[in-house]
Amino acid sequence: MLNLNNIIELLFPVRCAGCGEYLRRPICPRCNAAIRRVSGHTCSRCGKPTAYPVDGCLQCGAHMKTVDRAVAMAVYEEPLRSVIHKLKYGNGWRLAAPLGAMAAASLAPHLLSERPVVTFVPMHFRKRRERGYDHAEKLAAGVARALGLEAVPLLQRARPSPAQASLGYAERRLNVRGAFKPRPAAERSWEVVVVDDVLTTGSTMAECAAVLKTGGVRRVVACVLARDVLDTGQAARYRAG
Repeated sequence: MLNLNNIIELLFPVRCAGCGEYLRRPICPRCNAAIRRVSGHTCSRCGKPTAYPVDGCLQCGAHMKTVDRAVAMAVYEEPLRSVIHKLKYGNGWRLAAPLGAMAAASLAPHLLSERPVVTFVPMHFRKRRERGYDHAEKLAAGVARALGLEAVPLLQRARPSPAQASLGYAERRLNVRGAFKPRPAAERSWEVVVVDDVLTTGSTMAECAAVLKTGGVRRVVACVLARDVLDTGQAARYRAG
């Protein structure tokens, strides 16, 4: 006899979020193996892969000084790009648990406290209502669960802001300035992990870290699924704004 799970699987077969094949798993082994993990040396401030350890590279510059460590699970390219798009826009919130566990494995060696607080870059409530969920919140829950912790909302959007994707470097910094504020009476820790999907210029993460440090947090660790590694021309255009 078919149980409820079998019936659901027959009616709604699971596609791989990377390649779209019906393989009964959210990320198939082939796509999982094709995700280019970040390993070796990185910029400690923005998580960009580097030839040797650096504390602040030409891409992140001085504006990410509020972030003490950035950890990216992988490089932002296919098939991870498609997986993240599904997580954010394709009602793929179920991807948050396995992706969060993958990110937590990269994050764990860089934590200094036994029980850091895990939080996330929040959506504005209007956008969350339209989409039905906050993908960063779901992802943070996956990261926290893998570490034996719980995700805590420490930040809230003070105002809506346009999407960062189409903006230049200077525009991105202005776009998020004052966009976040601390939640009242939120749990605090000297070390806080801020979870998001992709880090490009780091403007959003730097603003979140600044707000948290104003509230007394001493160490902020950015944890993202992917680091968008800009080429030289792209980086120059972002800096030019």
